Amino acid sequence: MACQKRYLDAGVKTLLPYATLCLLFALTTSAQVTIVPPFIGDHSETWDRFGVSDIPDGTSILGGIATITGTDMVTAKSFIMCSVVGKPSDGNILMDSDRPSGPLTISFSEPVSAFGAYWGSGLHCLPAGFADAPSILTFQDGNGNVIGSDSFFYQGDGTLMWRGYRFATPVKTITRTAGDGEEGVAMDGLQAIVATNGPPLNLGNISTRGLVQTGDQVMIGGFVVGGTAPKQVLIRAIGPSLANFNVAGPLQDPMLSLHDTSSEIANNDDWQSASNSGQISANLQPHDMRESAILITLQPGQYTAIVSGKGGTTGVALVEVYDLDPNSGSRLANISTRGFVATGDNVMIGGFFGGASNGTGQVLIRAIGPSLSGSGVANPLSDPVLALFDANGQKIITNDNWGDNQQAVIMATGLAPTNTLESAILANLASGAYTAIVSDKNGGTGVALVEVFAVQ
Repeated sequence: MACQKRYLDAGVKTLLPYATLCLLFALTTSAQVTIVPPFIGDHSETWDRFGVSDIPDGTSILGGIATITGTDMVTAKSFIMCSVVGKPSDGNILMDSDRPSGPLTISFSEPVSAFGAYWGSGLHCLPAGFADAPSILTFQDGNGNVIGSDSFFYQGDGTLMWRGYRFATPVKTITRTAGDGEEGVAMDGLQAIVATNGPPLNLGNISTRGLVQTGDQVMIGGFVVGGTAPKQVLIRAIGPSLANFNVAGPLQDPMLSLHDTSSEIANNDDWQSASNSGQISANLQPHDMRESAILITLQPGQYTAIVSGKGGTTGVALVEVYDLDPNSGSRLANISTRGFVATGDNVMIGGFFGGASNGTGQVLIRAIGPSLSGSGVANPLSDPVLALFDANGQKIITNDNWGDNQQAVIMATGLAPTNTLESAILANLASGAYTAIVSDKNGGTGVALVEVFAVQ
């Protein structure tokens, strides 16, 4: 596994299996680009309208919101990909560019928040005299800044395979190049979602309360700093002082570890032991000396905060991330926490503050359980139920199975859960504080993931 190799190469020391850290990074988003399953966009292109013909450089596609440029582009009913015959995945005709002399570029007239297509390239090409090469996609915003990239090999029996993305910063240009500079490409079933004019909701002052156990069942909080500027944050692990709020069984001595995508970058046991603890404002200082805090300035990217009990102890804890620089050129986005969901007061409770310059913003909240088993997580929550509350404790909406009542709009985000028993809520929220509670439909227990995505 590539992610596991990064941790091993970096010499990361953690009480968690490397696969667990990789899983969290896979289920949270990167700083700007998230890989998403197939979705239905507001603009589509199957190539069938072109018939079988050459495609001129600069052809208008996706209903006129984009143009495609490149060499050797044709539409056809099949495409030889070394050892297999490429077949369309959506319709009867695909587009291919055989041994292009340069990159293939899709330029959007309106920025998009999501894009995906079915892709194909050479498979087992060595008998033909050259090796298989990856397709490399590069994503640029409206100012020409590269916000992310992806590299993948085709794997299949000829039917093109899906590769789709959601963008925290809207994208104007997508460029496909071959890893060897010459491998051809086939593509079909393009989907795009035009970005909304309004800014996404800024997710600030994030917290999740849950039962911290040991091993894979410690609490793992993931968050993203999106944008272009560094951001100062305060991360806290609260335990003993929860007793003051009548929380039973609080974690008596929490420990906090902060990771980026390759290594541990900070850790803390007792908050006053940190060299910069004196810089924590009085209103944000933990109330108990055994509680943990990390005050740090982070570059845009994805991060993971792990809360465990000192000496392998267990109990209820609260992991929090405070945005101390809300007016910077970056924002907190796409947050997640994985932990053990019990019953009663020990369900998982996720809180966030949402704010947007125009007063409202759209979020997608997910409760993931059964599909965690496919990533090696033991004892996943079998049937999560999700409920969203406002700052006054009033229930706004609840969901059991994500396809129950918002299926079409959730699918359009490209972020639909992969299991029908998992929960999701798409909501337009005014600025304010909100709480998402995850429990099991049948009163069961297990590991779950609660996620909040700021939807463009």
